[in-house]
Amino acid sequence: MNQNDHIDEHLLLQYLLGKSDSADKREIEEWLNKSDANRRQLDRLEVLWMETGKLVPPPVVVDTAAAWQRLSARIEAQENALETSKGGRIIRMQSIRWVAGIAAAVLVALGFWWLGLFNPQHELLVMASIEEVMTDTLPDGSLVTLNKNSTLLYPEAFEKGEREVTLLGEAFFEVKHDSGKPFIVKAGSAGIRVAGTSFDVRAYPDQEVEVFVSTGTVILFRVDPKTGDSASVILTAGMKGILPVASEEPLIDSQHNPDELFWMNQKLEFRQTPLSEVVSLLMNCYHVQIQLSNEAIESCKLTAFFSGEPIDLILQVIADTFGLTLEQTDGTYRLTGNDCGEADR
Repeated sequence: MNQNDHIDEHLLLQYLLGKSDSADKREIEEWLNKSDANRRQLDRLEVLWMETGKLVPPPVVVDTAAAWQRLSARIEAQENALETSKGGRIIRMQSIRWVAGIAAAVLVALGFWWLGLFNPQHELLVMASIEEVMTDTLPDGSLVTLNKNSTLLYPEAFEKGEREVTLLGEAFFEVKHDSGKPFIVKAGSAGIRVAGTSFDVRAYPDQEVEVFVSTGTVILFRVDPKTGDSASVILTAGMKGILPVASEEPLIDSQHNPDELFWMNQKLEFRQTPLSEVVSLLMNCYHVQIQLSNEAIESCKLTAFFSGEPIDLILQVIADTFGLTLEQTDGTYRLTGNDCGEADR
C-alpha cells in the first residue's frame, strides 16, 4: 500500500465477493482500520457495485427487502394519504444508451471509474448534463430536470415492484403517482423514496446529500450496508433533509434557503433575511460583485419574492425598499445609505 493510502479497487472487488486470499484480506482490513473515510469508501463502492449488477452474486450482507419492510411499516399511513397530480410541458430529449462507446463528455460528467464493468444484461440509459440544465421524461412518465454537471442512470423500463434511479449531482423530480410502485432515488449512501411528489436532490461526491420537498411526502433514508438496518426521516412540503458525509443518520434541516431551486426556476424568496445574506446569495446566483456601504444596512431585513428578474431590477427594488442609493462602477454594484429607512420603522 503506498503512502497516499490508495488501494487497488480490484482488491476491494475481490474482498466484497469473498475471493480474497489471506494476505489480501489482511491488507484490506488494515486499510479499513486506518480511517472512517476508508470504510465509507468501501461502503460506497459496495452500494455502487450492487446497484449496477457488477457483483454476481451480491455480497449478501444487506437484506434490502427486510429493511424496506421495516421502513415501510412506519410510513404507510403517509403514503396512503398521498395523492398528487402533475402537469406541464414535457421536453423530450434523446437518451444515450449505455454502451462501450459512450461519448467522452458523458464519461467526464459521470466520473465513475467503473464504467467498463457493467453487467451487459442490464439495459441502462444515462442522462448527463454538462453546461446546461436538461429536462427529460422517465419510462414511467415522471419528469426529471437535471442540473449542470449532473448525471442520472435509469433502466429502459421499470419492470419490478419499484422504480429505481441513481443520481450523481443535482436533479428535480416530478414523480408520477403510483402507490404500488415506489420511486427510489439512490444518491451516494442515501436513498430517497416516494410514491408521487416533487422534490430536489443534491448529491455531489464527498458532500452531504440534501433533499428539498416541494410537494407531497418524501422519505430520506440510509440502509447500513453491513447490518441492513435503516435510519430515516419523513419530509413534507417545504422541508429539507440532509445526510451528512460522516453520519449514518439523516437529519431534518430547519434552515430555509431562499435559493433552494434557483438553478431550475430562477426564483428567490426572502423572509426577513438580513441584507448581508441577501447580497451574498445574489452574488452567488448572478455571479456579480455587490457591496454594502456600511454595517448599519447589513442588518436590514428583506421580505420579497423574485421570479426571473434581472439583477439590476432586483437591486433597485432593494434600494427602493430601504431608501438606499444604487450605484454601479466598473461592473460592481454598490448600495449606500445610513440605515434601513422607513422599512425598518
